[in-house]
Amino acid sequence: MKRKIIFSFLTFLLTACGGNGQPLVSYEDIEKRAPVDTMVGSTVITHEIAGSAFRKRAQRYFIVIDKDTSDFSCIFYESKERGKVGIDLKSSCFKKGIPYRKRLEELRVILPRAARDFNFDSLESVSLGRLVSTGDLAIAVTNQYRRQFGYRHKIEPYRTVAGFMKESAIGTDLNRLFKPYFLTVDHVSIEKLFFATQKELYGASRIETDSAYVPEKILDCITWVTMKKQQKTPRSSPY
Repeated sequence: MKRKIIFSFLTFLLTACGGNGQPLVSYEDIEKRAPVDTMVGSTVITHEIAGSAFRKRAQRYFIVIDKDTSDFSCIFYESKERGKVGIDLKSSCFKKGIPYRKRLEELRVILPRAARDFNFDSLESVSLGRLVSTGDLAIAVTNQYRRQFGYRHKIEPYRTVAGFMKESAIGTDLNRLFKPYFLTVDHVSIEKLFFATQKELYGASRIETDSAYVPEKILDCITWVTMKKQQKTPRSSPY
């Protein structure tokens, strides 16, 4: 098996992302805690995952800090159809020991490295997998859903929920994350929408949110996001 490991040193500042312009948890010290010298590694896995017949190439990215490799990783792939680029963040890549805040931090660090390997102008999709596997994000989205649609465990029509998801913490966080690449959320697609239990939530992810703010039932569905390229605003001429 051909493997390719690429390392690069990055110096960066991290900022938190949350729904409706607010962080999901208290992240005031994120910039203070951000690692200064962080290695981003990647491994070619084009033929190691399902769907290779339709895929041109794929790489898994991960973070190495002080010789320790993070449990979080994500997959970038390019399809044979029009060279479309996608990101796979499904539950197979989300480890229970990595809370959502940390995943978001590490993904932010990975993106500049991945952008050198893949054409982000062609980045069209981000697969999240089951919402409940995102932990604190699922909690934030559920609380937003309850405030908007009421506190009964009622499932609204799929089209209504998909539109809500775009404006929820999902859309807010991804828009902030991809803003430097002039990408925004165009549409959120969902399947198998239902309310999961707290037991399922805690079994699928590590939670940082205070238990007092965790709803009894957690909105859950298979979630993926379609991205679109923004037009860069030209600088106005001084003349």
